[in-house]
Amino acid sequence: MRPPLTGYPLGALSPTVGRGEGEGGFGHYPRFFAKAFANNRDRLQPMELGLKGKVVLVTGASRGIGRAIALVFAAEGCRLALASRTPSALAAVAEEVEALGSEARHWATDVTDPTQVETLVRNVCRAWGGIDVLVNNAGGGYAKAFEAVGDEEWERIVNLNLFSAIRLSRAVLPSMKERGDGQIINIAALSGRVPRLGQIASNAAKAALINFTESLAAEVASHGIRVNAVCPAAILTERWQQRVAHYGKEHGLSIEQAMTALAGKGIPLGRFGLPEEVASAVVFLASERAGFITGVSIFVDGGMGRSVSIP
Repeated sequence: MRPPLTGYPLGALSPTVGRGEGEGGFGHYPRFFAKAFANNRDRLQPMELGLKGKVVLVTGASRGIGRAIALVFAAEGCRLALASRTPSALAAVAEEVEALGSEARHWATDVTDPTQVETLVRNVCRAWGGIDVLVNNAGGGYAKAFEAVGDEEWERIVNLNLFSAIRLSRAVLPSMKERGDGQIINIAALSGRVPRLGQIASNAAKAALINFTESLAAEVASHGIRVNAVCPAAILTERWQQRVAHYGKEHGLSIEQAMTALAGKGIPLGRFGLPEEVASAVVFLASERAGFITGVSIFVDGGMGRSVSIP
């Protein structure tokens, strides 16, 4: 049996759960949702992974998984360099990091622009002397069939999901090699291994990102640098909240009924994941506790990427 929805673990880093517009949206979630959320507000406890003082650069840090990654690193006492294209949202995340007792600086950056990438890395190194951990989280895509995706769209999606990680990795590697230490963590997706129908461009870009991760890990291991990927799926970000709300409206279901129905369609654990569950995997990989792990892809997907059939 799947776990009941009333046990759904709404976590401390998911305040967007509960936001929404319109009758029945996440702005009006049921009372047991509110109770679960309140009971888990203190879940953000340091894992004591020995990361205090490390300089961590997170791209796509203004919301969702990127924001959660920043906050979990902040709980470990890291210094956070935050980048995205939205200055106001970045400033808000920086305030949250500082409220956890860690330092934060933020730079509005379009990571598809090579010049802005170089400037970003230079600014972070000037501020803190170097970068210990790079988290390439910028990415995205949209649902379109192959014949509807033109060359410009292919270039845009590949540039955002793949080349941004390539350029940032290239920019941080010289100083990491000089120190003989460093971690690069790429946020890919389950769709890089198990393609999603109708998302051919982002599927291909994420698959390439996973291969890039494995290839770069082999090249730089002798310098003491580890490179890994985290591949999420079915994480309850704002995008999934919108999908749940749309599904519920389309089928005449409440939010909790829609979540139960969607989770039951292909998530073996029977629920959606939370951004901080992805973030926790990222932070572990950045720590010395994962010191013998490199060139791997960790799937944070509730079992969706299983290789055996479940009756």
